[in-house]
Amino acid sequence: MIVTMERTGDFLLEEISHDIISIISTTLEGIKTTENAFVINDKLCFKTQTNGNVTPCVTNSATFISSKFQHLLSEQRGCQGETKVNGQAFDGFIQRSYNQVGYKIANRSKLLEVIFDYIAVNNLPESMVHTLFPKFYGMYVERGCFDIKALPFSTHSLFHEAEITSNFRVGVEFETGNVASSFRAINKLGVLFQQGFIDAGVFVTSSSRPRIWPTSNRNGSFPELINRNYENQISLPLICMGFAPDSYDKNAPFLSRVGGLYELESLNKMDPTGLYDVYRGENNEEILIPA
Repeated sequence: MIVTMERTGDFLLEEISHDIISIISTTLEGIKTTENAFVINDKLCFKTQTNGNVTPCVTNSATFISSKFQHLLSEQRGCQGETKVNGQAFDGFIQRSYNQVGYKIANRSKLLEVIFDYIAVNNLPESMVHTLFPKFYGMYVERGCFDIKALPFSTHSLFHEAEITSNFRVGVEFETGNVASSFRAINKLGVLFQQGFIDAGVFVTSSSRPRIWPTSNRNGSFPELINRNYENQISLPLICMGFAPDSYDKNAPFLSRVGGLYELESLNKMDPTGLYDVYRGENNEEILIPA
């Protein structure tokens, strides 16, 4: 699996950031369909709906990818797969103890000054204060385990540093659903951060328009999220990482809902229109492929 960095954790201490990125990269690279690679069959397949219309259908299960991600993550030290906290289920949880120098703001009434200086230096819209305030408040008022290198140098005197032993907690969301699901996942991590259950988040989705599923499914990807200005809605320290298959092969097996691989079985017949060859897919459903 090809892994890309889409958004770094600018405010995370270097050791913490490096550790988290390494864990997620190792987990993603462990997802394979062959001995050495993650190869996808992107052949366009169809299905007859109950109304008689023939439409593209999903032959690769997203569950194959997400379940393997959760399992492989849980095998790493200090990590869990699917986790439920305060009634919210998410795909993974990383917990590490660090001895570091962290920063807290000396006078919290100065926090807006820091935020508006940050907005000005980075040429951001002033409306970003709505998402930056809960993030900065969580990092520099409620917690003291974050860095200030990404902040304007003129604001550094407003902070004091201290040796900290931090039990750092990271919530992970691995999203293969549509783009609306991606926004829900990011919002869920933001709420968990504001409620004090996690200290940062990781969000993973397709690095480009995924050919794993039909385009009609509108599965989320970073290009889709960027078009919708997703960064303006992030209210927690968040690392974003993308994934993509190592290659595509129309002779490769498909991803099964139960975690394995499967092949389409030819039924040696055509559909009533004479336009499609008929195959048996997973769960005995009839799959149509253009003749």
